[in-house]
Amino acid sequence: MFDWLNDGLGFILSWFSSWSNYAVALLFYALIFKVLFLFFAVKQQKNQIAMAKLAPRIELIKAKYKGRNDQATLRKQQEEIMELQQKEGYSALSGCLPLLIQLPIIIFLYNVIRNPLSHIANFSDELIGKIKTTLEFTADDQILLASKIKEIWIAGGTEKLNLEMAGLTEDLYQAIPRFDIFGIDLGFAPGWHGFTVASLVLLIPFIAAGLQWFTMWISRKLNGNSMAAPVAEENSQTKLSMGIMDLIMPLMTLWLTFSFSAVMGLYWIYQSVFTIIQTVILSKVMPIPKYTEEELKAIRKAQKEAEKAQKKIIKSQPKYKSLHYIDEDDYDELPEVKSAPATGSEKKPLTQEKPEIKD
Repeated sequence: MFDWLNDGLGFILSWFSSWSNYAVALLFYALIFKVLFLFFAVKQQKNQIAMAKLAPRIELIKAKYKGRNDQATLRKQQEEIMELQQKEGYSALSGCLPLLIQLPIIIFLYNVIRNPLSHIANFSDELIGKIKTTLEFTADDQILLASKIKEIWIAGGTEKLNLEMAGLTEDLYQAIPRFDIFGIDLGFAPGWHGFTVASLVLLIPFIAAGLQWFTMWISRKLNGNSMAAPVAEENSQTKLSMGIMDLIMPLMTLWLTFSFSAVMGLYWIYQSVFTIIQTVILSKVMPIPKYTEEELKAIRKAQKEAEKAQKKIIKSQPKYKSLHYIDEDDYDELPEVKSAPATGSEKKPLTQEKPEIKD
């Protein structure tokens, strides 16, 4: 259904690969799509600016209802926040929409990058299947498969003959892109091969993971106190969540980079570098409003006043002394109350009337 998109993206990457190796081609590939996605980044920046402007007023609304967790109060609080956002022309969905649009395109991008035999060398699925069977290759990464083919083809021997019998010709072999850069083959998964130049490939996963962490850090640093709730004091739960995220994302990048070919890790490095540059430029061209310490103190003061007013309202509510009795509504039929036996003096019959509640 989306073959045309794969073919189009493959053509772009193939054109870059035709006059350079795969590692350099991915650099331009990452750059061109970062530029194309710039519209969504600008949209996201505008969304953060709008949210930053509304954040103090949203915090005041939350302060007004602080300490009340019943459903009616929470619903009222949410209604006031949504009313404020609509009045100012802000939509929470506007921040998610650019990400949702980019996601399927990014999936296709990675599909093309990881399958150069299909989208650049134009190997048929049948040929790729035969080569995998011949080499007993089970990994789902054509870059790793292509590097294995190159290694066998250069070495010659029986395995090369087996590839030729599977249908691989010299012309098809020449169409396979090169994965080396500065004499280092990045087509294999990072691993330890002793103290050689190739061992420098081990740096790629750690550089990719480090840049992933730095990307998140620089984003929060440049956006200052306006990224989330700028006037709320950061609680321990928020700090814990951010700390876990700062740890999980780089570790996931590290694991994925060791799982795929080194050239994929190099592509993630390109992406992180361009994202950092883009973040810095947008923060200068379209700065998100920040709050001075005096402004934050004034807003916190207003928060405390709103909280005190809320406490006064709660204290002013009438209080009732509660007497325990069985409510008539608890039964379909009232239980029968038997009178105590007479002991000579006349007793008043027990009644089922509710006691009067007094202040």
